[in-house]
Amino acid sequence: NSAVTGLDTTFGNITLDVYKYSSKKIALPFELVQDSFIDIEAYIQSVLAMRLGRIQNTHYTVGTGTGQPRGLVTAAGSGKVGTTGQTTSVIYDDLVDLEHSVDPAYRNQAGVGYMMHDTTVKAIRKIKDGQNRPIFVPGYEANAMINGGAPDTLMGRPIAINQDMPVMAANAKSILFGQFNKYIVRDVMDLTMFRMTDSAFTLLGQIGFVAFMRTGGNLIDVGGAVKYYANSAT
Repeated sequence: NSAVTGLDTTFGNITLDVYKYSSKKIALPFELVQDSFIDIEAYIQSVLAMRLGRIQNTHYTVGTGTGQPRGLVTAAGSGKVGTTGQTTSVIYDDLVDLEHSVDPAYRNQAGVGYMMHDTTVKAIRKIKDGQNRPIFVPGYEANAMINGGAPDTLMGRPIAINQDMPVMAANAKSILFGQFNKYIVRDVMDLTMFRMTDSAFTLLGQIGFVAFMRTGGNLIDVGGAVKYYANSAT
């Protein structure tokens, strides 16, 4: 007959600011547009889209949060720091500690895995046990005959190779682990292309191209859904 007690949840505010991105302009002379044997305008549009995609990935990964989105590396909490001497390396025990630094409430959800630079993947592939056997064998090697191979996993978790992740160096936050779908991207203005034939270009015998987009991102969880491994300072 005891009365139940109250336990209210706590809410906070996280701002999803957006920022305007420019692809920078490209000017094509009339002659190139007229004489090209390929659809040069379509090619230029794909280049502009790629430029925007690259800068956004950089900011979503390591953005400072000041004048640009707060990146996943910046927002993540510390999960494991390498011991002295591990300025450019990681050991198996570090990976275990990093995984278990994330609460099982997050660890057992969808969207959980590793994120790292390709050079970090290469370093992990060289880790061997006491019998000189690699601890990590990519899926395409282990299952090369099954449907063209299986996705690469590390300790049963998927790996996202991100070339904007810091490479292993002193104090570098080189490996992320956690529930990455807690990082939210907010697109306000879709990627918009402009083809310009005004006097500024026409008088030079050119056609101009530029693209804009307004977008932002932030890690919306404060409970430790994503943690990083940092290399030792010395």
